[in-house]
Amino acid sequence: MSIKQYLPKKAQEIITTNSDAVLIDVRSYAENKFVGRPLNCLFVPWVDEPDWEPKESEFVEGVKRSIGDSLKGLDTEIILICRSGFRSHDAGMCLIAHGFTNVSHVLSGFEGDLDENDQRGNLNGWRHDGMPWSQC
Repeated sequence: MSIKQYLPKKAQEIITTNSDAVLIDVRSYAENKFVGRPLNCLFVPWVDEPDWEPKESEFVEGVKRSIGDSLKGLDTEIILICRSGFRSHDAGMCLIAHGFTNVSHVLSGFEGDLDENDQRGNLNGWRHDGMPWSQC
């Protein structure tokens, strides 16, 4: 099974039209706090301080706790987002390896790809595409 990829507008459309779908931000606490976050998302970091290494079992348990028992469990539609789409892909593959069946990620992430000046936010991404977000 592979992970599905959505651009921000498609991910937002799914979240808006499917009440069972959840958006999970897998970025670090610092990114979430200082860069902003999509509205109505859950937060379960894939990697974070101090070691910046994935802890697969903690991540999977965090996702299970976040989606709760009232949803469809391992069949819940889960859309992951990170800064640029790389971590969310890896986190999604982890969920699939642990039995989740409906996992996707935002291909361009929250901040988007690097432009010719090595800056994010100018080409694509959740914020660039005008999807709802806030800064804590």
